[in-house]
Amino acid sequence: MVAASGLGHAALLTLIREESVVSFVPVARLDEIPSDRGLRVRVDEIDIGLYRVGDAVFAMEDQCPHAGFPLSEGRLEGCVIVCEAHGWPFDVRTGFDPEHADGFPLPCFEVRVENGVVEVDLDTRTNDPRRHRGGGRAARG
Repeated sequence: MVAASGLGHAALLTLIREESVVSFVPVARLDEIPSDRGLRVRVDEIDIGLYRVGDAVFAMEDQCPHAGFPLSEGRLEGCVIVCEAHGWPFDVRTGFDPEHADGFPLPCFEVRVENGVVEVDLDTRTNDPRRHRGGGRAARG
């Protein structure tokens, strides 16, 4: 973080917003993400599944909590990825099992698409319970 002594509140907020943009990391081209399953990418030692649902792209940790199987290898049914190993479903927009939304979600991350390049921000969990409960935001291509 840049030292911000002497800056007014508005200038400091602008500086923080500008610095937070740096957290986005390019991970794939939009056309690399299949429509019927996910695409696994690795960012900072974390495996992330990228999923296309209509025009939106979602990013979710790519490990089934049951046995660690890559969820991106499962089948995408609408907005739900179904684990190929044991059939556990997860909504890629929220990280929750769609039939048990009161459990613990898989981490989902902020996504943006710039000029056909998908970027993920691991510092911004869209389903962090400390932030809010519910669906994450999606990037539109």
